[in-house]
Amino acid sequence: MMHNWIQRLLVLQFLAIMLVSHALATENVPFLLTAASKGEVDTVNAMLASGANPNIKDEDGVTALMYAARKDKPEVMTALIKSGADVNARDKSAWTPLMYAAKKNHATSVKVLLESGADFTARDGAGWSALGLATVSGYAQTVALLMEHGADANTKSDDGKTVLMHAAKSGDVATVNLLLNQKANVLARDGLGATALMIAARQGHAPVVELLLSRGAQVNQKDQSKWTALTWAVKKSQLEVAKHLVAAGGDVNTSDSEGTPLMHLAVNNGDVGTVKLLLENKASVKAKDQYGLTALVYALKGQHAEIVKLIKDAGGSY
Repeated sequence: MMHNWIQRLLVLQFLAIMLVSHALATENVPFLLTAASKGEVDTVNAMLASGANPNIKDEDGVTALMYAARKDKPEVMTALIKSGADVNARDKSAWTPLMYAAKKNHATSVKVLLESGADFTARDGAGWSALGLATVSGYAQTVALLMEHGADANTKSDDGKTVLMHAAKSGDVATVNLLLNQKANVLARDGLGATALMIAARQGHAPVVELLLSRGAQVNQKDQSKWTALTWAVKKSQLEVAKHLVAAGGDVNTSDSEGTPLMHLAVNNGDVGTVKLLLENKASVKAKDQYGLTALVYALKGQHAEIVKLIKDAGGSY
């Protein structure tokens, strides 16, 4: 009697699995991948023990290990790796399991992969490494893990941007500090000549700007358009950042490659605070742009009455 009951239960379980498998097959997702994604380690182990391919992929080339890494299922990942899952497999976008884990900031999964021989130098189709994917989101813990296993703090993406630049853009001080402690080059430039300091200034990340300056960033470096970090701060009306840069010796009378002075940029934005900052630090009110126009003309054209008065009081003219 008991034997018949167990047999019926096993048949029901088998039918349930077949029904689920059939439903998933219609979506082109093998059952092992779904079980891995859900963290169903017992199911995954049972399937592997019965001969399931640990490197099976979906139609986009995503493996069970990638599904588990993306969902942070380290137990499933360990089971798959022990059964021969390729830790450096690539999907159709050339992403590896490590990239999936790093992008999601799954530190435990990242550790499992690194300790299993995952290649942290691998790049996807757009030139991104796992370290780049972690730094762009400001994931300090994952960044630290990758560097502990040998990832280079001066890694660049295809556009020439270093991971320090990506961290500076994210505004995460902890990640920036980690990279600097691992000898990231604070003076490095991307393909357009921009530095991490310029990128942080443009984004308005004052704490990152302050940190970079304290670690050797050059305040008056210029990109290919002759823009400095201060130019970016003024252009984007990032007053707090501009204050840090001016205090560090930023040139308030610099002009871009077209001959537009900083004062003109601030006036054009109607940015009273930045205009006051520049005036207090001896920015010229008589400088002209490439068309021979002064800051006062810009203020009058923009109908910025308060700025007109500030410039006139400082000796500005047509």
